Amino acid sequence: MVDPDKESRTLLLQAAERFSLSARAYHRVLKVPRTLADLAHSEKVARPHIAEALSYRINFAST
Repeated sequence: MVDPDKESRTLLLQAAERFSLSARAYHRVLKVPRTLADLAHSEKVARPHIAEALSYRINFAST
C-alpha cells in the first residue's frame, strides 16, 4: 500500500471531499499511484502520481 507524503495526502483528502469519494474509492485510488511510479521508474510515489490517479478516477466517474 502507498503511504503518501503530507502534500500528497492533502491532495487526496481534498479530492475525496470535493468529489465525494467513498472509502472504497479512496483506497482504490491509492493503489494506482504505485503502478504509475513503477512505470516511471520512480522508487517513491510523488504528488504527480497521485494527481494522475485521481484524474483517471474522476474522468472515469464522469463518463
